[in-house]
Amino acid sequence: MRGYEYQDRDGHLGRYDGATATRLARRAVEAAAPHELPQFPMTAETFHQSSAKYRLWPVRRDEPLAIGLDVVAALISTAALSAAVQVLGHLAQQSTAEAVDLTRNRLLPRLLRRRTRPAVEPPAAPAATEPLTAEQLTRLREVARQAALRWRVPEPQAQAIADGIIAELATLPPERPDTGEPGGEGPAEAAR
Repeated sequence: MRGYEYQDRDGHLGRYDGATATRLARRAVEAAAPHELPQFPMTAETFHQSSAKYRLWPVRRDEPLAIGLDVVAALISTAALSAAVQVLGHLAQQSTAEAVDLTRNRLLPRLLRRRTRPAVEPPAAPAATEPLTAEQLTRLREVARQAALRWRVPEPQAQAIADGIIAELATLPPERPDTGEPGGEGPAEAAR
């Protein structure tokens, strides 16, 4: 995985997989602005290489993309990439919360029993990753839509970006997409 840093609204830093973010964003651009597809690889590369501080939040009116591109035509692509990173960040936070709950509810009681009983228990089976629920997909769609709107794209394009990202998430394998971890690297086996 080639990880890149991102910064969320609260200023927290995390890492995301560039290939996964690009895949999600490409599907969104196909839906929202297919005319930007020829420039999409260049836009994605520039987006991922830009500073985490400026990548997700447009900051200057004289430079519409705030990432060093002078071409306004790539606005939808940039908004889609930003939305994809926001969705991956949200998934990473959700996965971290689930891991904490798993540790607290399943593993901690087993460890405490081991301390009091000398008998050997079989190791716990790893938790199976379940597909995203409709409620989770709805929340992720809203995260993507809001991220796109922050780039000042029109509402119809923001909705198309969100729909494209969710459609691509639905086509990913049953295990969770390679979101990376807040503040760390994601799984190493992610395809580039």
